[in-house]
Amino acid sequence: MSRSARRTPATQQDVADAAGVSRGLVSLALKGEGRMSEETRHRVLDAARALGYRTNAAAAELAARHSNRVAIVVPYLDNPFFDLLLRALRRRARQSGYTLVAFLSDLEDQAEHSTIDDVLSLRPAGLILPGTTLSVDELVDLARHVPLCVVDRTLPRKAGIPTVRLDEAHAARLSVTHLKEQGYERLAFLSPAKERHEPVALERLEANRAEAARQGLVLTEMSADGEVREALAAAMGQGDGPLGVIAYNDLLAIDVVAAGLALGVSIPEELGVSSYDNSALAERSELHVTSINQHPEQLMAYALSVVLGPEDAPADRTVPAGLIARGSTTRRG
Repeated sequence: MSRSARRTPATQQDVADAAGVSRGLVSLALKGEGRMSEETRHRVLDAARALGYRTNAAAAELAARHSNRVAIVVPYLDNPFFDLLLRALRRRARQSGYTLVAFLSDLEDQAEHSTIDDVLSLRPAGLILPGTTLSVDELVDLARHVPLCVVDRTLPRKAGIPTVRLDEAHAARLSVTHLKEQGYERLAFLSPAKERHEPVALERLEANRAEAARQGLVLTEMSADGEVREALAAAMGQGDGPLGVIAYNDLLAIDVVAAGLALGVSIPEELGVSSYDNSALAERSELHVTSINQHPEQLMAYALSVVLGPEDAPADRTVPAGLIARGSTTRRG
């Protein structure tokens, strides 16, 4: 259908003209308010249905000075973990009587700033930021304009910005302990490429490195900046014994599995692959990747309660990790 063939949205005045009443009476009838006969109310509602009238939510919120929308800005969409967050937040928002509006920033500085401007123009009831690269000062300034919660990032307590995040130390303990129990004598952590480097990536690397040292193991870093196959080949050649790789997320874990198969490495006997997010990718039968469950439902429940709750709500919340062991690391029964 061409643009010229599309009908313009019906207004309350259009409904009033069709029903033969005032626009003010239409407004009351649509809200189920006001004193009028049932015949008049039904006539207004029938006219609205016939014209395909839809309430202008933005105008209604502006008039009421109250927003029923919650916004979230995700850094990119190719990571299925953000899909899990969006679905969990949408369910929670609907249960609370709010509509979710989602934005994409692509982890580019200019794109993120312009996206934030778009969000503020909607005057949402709250804003949730997973994986944001905004500076602390920028976040503090943003919080002056909208109730804000940052997900999966540690911020200075003095900043006063509420955060909700995975307990990275707990997740590292589960991953390293599992790999050690399965007989992996060496460990490596696969970090994301620079263009996909969220602030939590370094914290996750250091948490796993510290836990490996605590358990008497050495953990080296692999980078996805180049070919994962080359990085894996180098890591495999640095010593003897089975290697356990902890990938930053399930997307990178798939790259490790593919690289291992290309190198002719036996999984899980010679190479174990563990990761984070416990997405549908990790569950696939041909991959069956051990993964950390970040409990997206809990993350989003806490985040929503922060932006919609009182200002004196708990500033920081952590969610305990859960490890889902699968065939990619199961060397021992």
